[in-house]
Amino acid sequence: MGTYQHIKVDSSLGPVGAEVSGVDLSQPLDPAVVAEIHQAWLAHHVLFFHDQDVSPTAQAQFSANFGELDQYKFMQAVEENPYVIPIIKEADATLNFGGGWHTDSSYQAIPPKATVLYAVEVPEEGGDTMFANATLAFASLSAGMRENLLSWQGVYSPKLVHGSSGFYKSEEAEQNLGQSYGGDDGYAESEVIHPLIRTHAETGEQSIYCGLAHTVNIQGWSREDSLPIFRYLTDHLTQDQFVTRFKWRQGSLAMWDNRCVFHYALNDYHGHRRHMHRVTIKGEKPA
Repeated sequence: MGTYQHIKVDSSLGPVGAEVSGVDLSQPLDPAVVAEIHQAWLAHHVLFFHDQDVSPTAQAQFSANFGELDQYKFMQAVEENPYVIPIIKEADATLNFGGGWHTDSSYQAIPPKATVLYAVEVPEEGGDTMFANATLAFASLSAGMRENLLSWQGVYSPKLVHGSSGFYKSEEAEQNLGQSYGGDDGYAESEVIHPLIRTHAETGEQSIYCGLAHTVNIQGWSREDSLPIFRYLTDHLTQDQFVTRFKWRQGSLAMWDNRCVFHYALNDYHGHRRHMHRVTIKGEKPA
């Protein structure tokens, strides 16, 4: 899995991800340190850093070591930096952002390759994030299933979540989310075509990419016919053998690869506030 001269990497956490220590992300990083972080990230798909004191600008600067930063169209960025969005669930909210298995913004024509999430304030208990290894999950499918999936394209869209009939526009969501989600109504209804199985641009590995939150249907299929496939793949990749559960602490930072990892923010801390800062890094067109 690689050797490291500048950082320490512990991959004992679970089937996906590794904890990295020996680095201060609030400071500019030497290129050799960045190279080792990138090496570890490609090997483990998710990296976790604890005990960091990172301002929004420092978070953006760290993230920019790995590519051009992206802007999220459905939330207002923090005042300090246009690439950092606050993800907040207030103590009296009952619904959360990111609750459900997904990859971030897979409905974009060029989706983000990476997400960098920093914990500003977390509850003492609850609010963990689950991560699923979509590469291992795809490799474990039967040869015939893999062959069929590789031949299919999907219709991806933000409309299932952000569109006029999407979840975040429902009366329940508007009343019970900790913050509002707006954006361009036309963009919220847009559609793009991506493969159901994505080939990683840097490693060449193949991973499940379609999901219930952002994939409307298999191209040429109805949504009704497509849903059993999406549900089967979601159930398959979220088995315990592919999933790591990460417990946040104040000052924790995670960087995950949206090309090969699904995640799910658990909503089990009602009555407590959770405040995160998120940055996304531009990727390439899925192939």
